[in-house]
Amino acid sequence: MKPGSAGSERTLGRVLGKRAVIAVLAAAVAAGVLIPLVVLRLAQGASSGSPGSAGSPQQVAAPRLHPLRQTVAGERVTSVAAGNGVVVYGTEDGGVYVTSAHAGPRRITVLAGRVVKLAFDSRGRWLAAISARSELAVVDTAHAASPVIRHRIRTDSPPGLDIPPDQLAIDPTGSRIAAQTGRIGIYDLHGNPSPHWLDGTYECSGARDMAFVGTEFIAAFDNCANIWNASTLRMERQVYFPSTGNALVGHGRILYGTLSHALLLDYRTTSPLPSAAAAPGQPHPTLGNIIADKTISTRRSPIQPVADDGRVAAVLHDARLTFWEPASRRILTTIALPFPATCASTTKPAPPAQFSTSFSPDHKTLVIAGFCPPASLDSSTEEGRRHSTYRRWMLAYPSLRR
Repeated sequence: MKPGSAGSERTLGRVLGKRAVIAVLAAAVAAGVLIPLVVLRLAQGASSGSPGSAGSPQQVAAPRLHPLRQTVAGERVTSVAAGNGVVVYGTEDGGVYVTSAHAGPRRITVLAGRVVKLAFDSRGRWLAAISARSELAVVDTAHAASPVIRHRIRTDSPPGLDIPPDQLAIDPTGSRIAAQTGRIGIYDLHGNPSPHWLDGTYECSGARDMAFVGTEFIAAFDNCANIWNASTLRMERQVYFPSTGNALVGHGRILYGTLSHALLLDYRTTSPLPSAAAAPGQPHPTLGNIIADKTISTRRSPIQPVADDGRVAAVLHDARLTFWEPASRRILTTIALPFPATCASTTKPAPPAQFSTSFSPDHKTLVIAGFCPPASLDSSTEEGRRHSTYRRWMLAYPSLRR
């Protein structure tokens, strides 16, 4: 093909496309009829151009999975988190280690007991780590010589029942921690050691995800979300979702998974509290807008939201990772995880595999961890943990050019 011939063919295609539209319109006028559907299709074809032109959808290659460490310094890895250019590991003996593409594991702190949760703030500077004994450590990763802030996480459970947090979030200043131990407590790391227990409702309990977002603190539950003022810790809004499912706090929106669909929900366009909820007999405040939805599978099983960078969203379904573009509602690519969707078990029905994820604050790295309990042991015991199946991977998050 001669240089410039491809551009000439595209130009000729556009000219012929426009002429076809004009011809159809002329015929319609002459016949006294209107053919909007044909005209619309021809116009769309003329404007979209040939494959590879500016109007064509971008192609996204499936990211490659990179297996992560199972042990660090001879200890089993119990938790992992993605930071900006680094991966942080927590271990069975309480060690917290940071690794990068250019350096091996470096221990940055030690907790009393097994590390159960790691979390970065929204900018990737502050790292929070918590142990099975509810000891908290906060590390300033921008200044390695800075002292580690230590705190004790409390629980509202009966005395003697020490429940470590299952959700953890840290604000961008590194001065406040949100930890869920049945209820959500906000801890001022430089002030009163007692937590401020957030107000909630019975139907909005057991947060799936929570985060400090600008001037707000947001907790997303199975069927609703609560939004508090991050300064006063007063609840400002409450949102009820279209159905029951899994939720993840994103960019001014919530990524939500049902049994077949993934949705993006706008939690900002809602009725405010307390007026909307205080009037007797009035319906709950509901979402003002569903930004986008996508059918992920016709097989009804829970869809787990994974990540949202503002342009590409990711969900997990039956051990398959699906990336989709809300703007066009199209699936970009899928990855089958090398992990069983259903765990081996001596009981019926066999339990589904459990997956946890960590998305780096710069939205470049995604970490996924798969877990299956032993077939006939309690996974909460030391022996059960030894016989459980854990696998962890890291991948570069796909992005779309702006």
